[in-house]
Amino acid sequence: MIVDKNHIGNMTVLSVEGIIKLGQSAEFLAENLKRALEADDGHVIVDLTKINYIDSTGIGELVAYLGRFGMMDRKFILVNPSERVRKLLKVAQLDSLFTIYDDLDSAVAAEASKAS
Repeated sequence: MIVDKNHIGNMTVLSVEGIIKLGQSAEFLAENLKRALEADDGHVIVDLTKINYIDSTGIGELVAYLGRFGMMDRKFILVNPSERVRKLLKVAQLDSLFTIYDDLDSAVAAEASKAS
């Protein structure tokens, strides 16, 4: 699993690639989310465009950090989750909790306009 971190304005973008499942990949994702929470300011966008698979552990990490960022009055945004991930979120009735955009440009533009 690969996580690339970039900044666009005051937002942190984590581009995630590979598989997120129980074990090292879920732990690696959690470590990167924790660093973004502690070291950066502003909203965090998690770009899931290159995620091939995510299991319930990975979904659990996303939900946990949604809460942690929310407690700090910061948004936790998902970009381009696969159809499978969208279905998992919907079945678990979590889809309405997340802010989800179809692509990174839309997410950045929409969130930047809300900040103005």
